[in-house]
Amino acid sequence: MPPDLGLGPRTPVLVGVGQHVVREDDPARGLSPADLLAEAARGAIANSGADAAGAIDTLAAVRLFADSGGALPSPFGPCRNLPHAVARRIGAQPRELIYGPLGGNTPQMFVNGLAERIAKGQSDVALLVGGEALRTQARAEKAGLKLDWSEDAPSDPTPYGEEPRYANSHEIRHGIALPTSVYPLFENAFGGAMGWSPLQHRAEIGHLMAPFSAVAAENPFAQIRRAYAAEALVEPGKDNRIVAYPYTKHLCANMFVDQAAAVLMMSTEAADRLGVPAARRVYLHGSADTHEKLLVSERVDYATSPAIYIGAAHALAQAGVTPGELSYIDLYSCFPVAVEIAAAMIGLPTEDPASLTLTGGLPYFGGPGNAYSLHAIAEVVEHCRDDAGAWGFVFANGGFLTKHSFGVYSTTPGYNGRSDPASYQAAIDAMASPPFTETPAGEGRLETFTVVHHKGAPKFAIIIGRLDSGERFLAQMHTGLEPLMETSVIGHRLRVSPGEPNIAALI
Repeated sequence: MPPDLGLGPRTPVLVGVGQHVVREDDPARGLSPADLLAEAARGAIANSGADAAGAIDTLAAVRLFADSGGALPSPFGPCRNLPHAVARRIGAQPRELIYGPLGGNTPQMFVNGLAERIAKGQSDVALLVGGEALRTQARAEKAGLKLDWSEDAPSDPTPYGEEPRYANSHEIRHGIALPTSVYPLFENAFGGAMGWSPLQHRAEIGHLMAPFSAVAAENPFAQIRRAYAAEALVEPGKDNRIVAYPYTKHLCANMFVDQAAAVLMMSTEAADRLGVPAARRVYLHGSADTHEKLLVSERVDYATSPAIYIGAAHALAQAGVTPGELSYIDLYSCFPVAVEIAAAMIGLPTEDPASLTLTGGLPYFGGPGNAYSLHAIAEVVEHCRDDAGAWGFVFANGGFLTKHSFGVYSTTPGYNGRSDPASYQAAIDAMASPPFTETPAGEGRLETFTVVHHKGAPKFAIIIGRLDSGERFLAQMHTGLEPLMETSVIGHRLRVSPGEPNIAALI
């Protein structure tokens, strides 16, 4: 007999959300990641209005940056099983301990997947946690403290999802390695597609993101509650150096935060049994999970996102709503272009940027690693509770504008199931990538670029171009960088020669 995916005992519902921020300046008084996540978990359980810790059968955790294979390993010892560590702290004994893959899309992806598990009878009560203590970690290292965050467990957690390849060796050799150097490639392509001059483009970015900072300034869970003027965000200065053109420090996600969030989900039967008040319940009406061509060099273009367009359209259609009917929205905002492209693909106006965030965004509210969108989901749940029947929407992004997850929420009871992502991902996979060469020679045009800076000074440019033959290529420039930042160069003629790296020059 197929599971009941309608209004029945297996209907999944979000019943509790919790957020926690630590602003303690003394790192010796800070919390470990497991302690921080446990605080958010306790908050989510209390927020449900039910004594639910003992009923949790599934506890999932968003992957820490320390376990994400990057440049921020924990100097204070590994936690073998983060979900187990959180469960132990809150008095839960779940039978399933799940640890997510890398990616900022994973909080919403987890909610989509846990809802499906609940609907199919594989779980009754599920807790999702995520966060980072990188602010305390960095301050403790600077102070020379020897903290002990190591923690053993009887077993490893169960992995969830796939770990995609975001870049190959050829891309890495040309500078496609860090988000701060890759997202500006999309930003400059988007500005070129809009026909903006460099001056206008920077002004547009400032006008988009300043209202985000104003929202963060009013959010009690923001790491830094400060509103910025548009000019202060885009103009380079002593405390706002250029990272990679056109992004300054104030336009990049702030990952050095101590923030955590948690979401408690149940079947309707479990919510009834545990006494969760009806006013606490918020339902997932639409969902989707998509990804672009995984390598940046394979993208169809750099000013659009077919995977956002298709994924958002699927989630909204599943919920039976249009973009214009959404009242509470949070778009992933690690960098401005994530907001710009997502809004364009989803069909959301940008005249009122504050309407596109509930937290205040990763550069201002804070960007706790892979877990930011768990805060967005918590905010959507609370806003929907306060405005019964209204629609909330979360867009979460991971990688280099690579992986996307979507959720449509309302207090109106209902659940339409989860479509197999392969059913709509197929259309994205079928799109043809431009032909590519690793050894370009000759003339062509500039497709997009960024100028990577070191300590505020131009260091080199990453170039993506197309030969006259149509082949796409990667290259670098080490001289003549100022014109790239002062004039409109998208589509400009250039010459490239092969090497390690390939070298391009404007002509």
